Amino acid sequence: MVSADRISNLHEEIIHHIMSFLSFSEAIRISVLSKRLNSVWRTFPLPVIEFDQELFEEKRKRRFSGYTEDFLRRRGPDSFLRKFKLRTHCVFDIDRCVDYALENRVQELDIRSDKEENFSSLGRIVSINPEAFAAKSIRVLKLSGLELGIQNLILTDSLIEELSINHCDSLETVRVFSDKLLFFELRCEFREINLGDLKSLKSLSLRNAEIVIDLWIKENLSKLFSLENLSIEGWQYSSNIQISHPRLKNFEFLNCTEEVDLELVTPSLVSVSYSGILPSSILLTSTSTQCEARISLTSISPTIECFIALKWVLSRFRDCKLVNLEFKEQVVFPEELKERWFAPMVGLKHLRVEFEKCSCSWSHVEVVAMLLQLSVCPNTLSIVQRSTSQDPAEMIIKFNYSKKVAEPEDRAPSAK
Repeated sequence: MVSADRISNLHEEIIHHIMSFLSFSEAIRISVLSKRLNSVWRTFPLPVIEFDQELFEEKRKRRFSGYTEDFLRRRGPDSFLRKFKLRTHCVFDIDRCVDYALENRVQELDIRSDKEENFSSLGRIVSINPEAFAAKSIRVLKLSGLELGIQNLILTDSLIEELSINHCDSLETVRVFSDKLLFFELRCEFREINLGDLKSLKSLSLRNAEIVIDLWIKENLSKLFSLENLSIEGWQYSSNIQISHPRLKNFEFLNCTEEVDLELVTPSLVSVSYSGILPSSILLTSTSTQCEARISLTSISPTIECFIALKWVLSRFRDCKLVNLEFKEQVVFPEELKERWFAPMVGLKHLRVEFEKCSCSWSHVEVVAMLLQLSVCPNTLSIVQRSTSQDPAEMIIKFNYSKKVAEPEDRAPSAK
């Protein structure tokens, strides 16, 4: 006896309500159970459409493009579409996905193509329609691993609030003049970037630029009145860099391969991160005592000169709330320096150090002894050992200090 299909006979609004409790993939599966459900599914409002090739089984990944194109062909207009996300490493008509999203006035468009998979003997062939930058409905635009089809990106009078462009070919110059932009991330080998008076911009991340950083900072940073987060990586560095901003809260200076003198005049700073070789100097001016610092050093030479430079750099962070040190290689303290060494971060209450387990042969006692040479009388010491085969192991040591009570002097017997 065949069971009656009661769901298909329900009113469309009721079936839509049932589908609203299902995930995106589950709603697609239920649409193939009957012609009626397929018809109702075509009009079911989808606020989020997401295609991720990584979620497909290995044997079905080659059918990903056909599945995506069939889905878009069978769907009706999505007046409630808020977000469209696509992640793929196969070559197919990405423009079809972008056109569908734009036709339905999508608010958030996120397209990612894994770069290493998209090269052929003829070069990159995965591209995107540049009209996406001019769409009036888009508030969030994220593009990664694509051929943009343009060399000069000019963004004016745009309603985009969050813009992220990562590993996209052909882009050489970027000009942004938009009062609506709040978050901007650019990770491309661009040669020129010009930011207008972006009074609303709060977060800026720039990486792999082929321009000199100090000149760009002098010309642009003062125009970003509301900037709170700044991340810089992979630029052509000059010897002296000054970051001066009254509202900057979080600053990252990453993968530095040249010696620099870095000065921060940032009274609102609460987080600073530096990674790369040991800098010539770091100067923190008017920095809050609630600031947390993260310093990741690629290598420390076991010479007296190098450790004197390290001591000077670390002393700049003695007033921070927390200092997190990361050593890529084992630190070997020069024996001849121990007798005239003093802790550079006197007064620091919380110190955390990370290192690769395979690169460190020290015992915990030796590590603690080394850390106490950096900070005297801390409240906590945290030691994190990372391993490629295991989760990081962290040991936290808490110190309790008692005040020494002076013993009363012996009183002489009173004369009678």
